[in-house]
Amino acid sequence: MKKQSQTDARTPTLEEFCDFVDAEPMLPSSTLDVRIMDRVQHDLQPSVVWLYSKFFFIESGAGVATLFFCPQFGLSIGQQNDFFHVLHEQTGFFAFYLICGLLFVIFGAAMSALLLSYNELQSIKKSKYLYYLVFGVTAFLAFFIAGGVVLWLSAVPWIVGAYLGNFTGFGVVSRLRLTRRWVQ
Repeated sequence: MKKQSQTDARTPTLEEFCDFVDAEPMLPSSTLDVRIMDRVQHDLQPSVVWLYSKFFFIESGAGVATLFFCPQFGLSIGQQNDFFHVLHEQTGFFAFYLICGLLFVIFGAAMSALLLSYNELQSIKKSKYLYYLVFGVTAFLAFFIAGGVVLWLSAVPWIVGAYLGNFTGFGVVSRLRLTRRWVQ
């Protein structure tokens, strides 16, 4: 009985496929052809402005979320965490700000690599290192504008940490996604 139900289910599909094969070839209309080509081009080569805007907002949102547990330049959304005061005392100035920049950016960079499409990941490869630097400088300046207690000596280690956070978070996750795609 089971064989018969499988045969019955395949018959309409097989008939439909045979009708498709026997049908006369048809060309799509020129407007449809243009729309399809535009869509394929958009998917394969996304707008750089759209791509970096998407990347920026994902990273910024995640960065703001880190302020719940990791204060940056005196700006914090959550309660002050004693761990970071001890970390500041134990690591020294340069290492502390390097770690702060890294922590502020790494989560957002990893999230970006997860949320961008495969074609967007391929497109961003060309200029991501410049973006990493620009995002670090922009985030640092945003803290200054927001009223954070910014020591200008902390700019270099914090921006280097942010660059390393982007490099590590985005690099590892995007490489895993792209490698996993080739394996499948």
